[in-house]
Amino acid sequence: MALEPGWTVIHLARSEQSARVILQFLQKESFLARYRRIASGASGKDCYEILVPSGEAGEAQQLLIENNMLR
Repeated sequence: MALEPGWTVIHLARSEQSARVILQFLQKESFLARYRRIASGASGKDCYEILVPSGEAGEAQQLLIENNMLR
């Protein structure tokens, strides 16, 4: 799966619910963000990439860290 130009993956979520929580948090903080399913794990659960525009990746990731959103 090719990454679209201008977007950077800032986190891999282990469930769609977790991806949605992070996405909603980022959007509430005025970041353009999205997620997409990338693969099924060994247990049959999906993994999701959280993506933001490349120019905002550092700031968005730092905000997630500061707010204990990455678990």
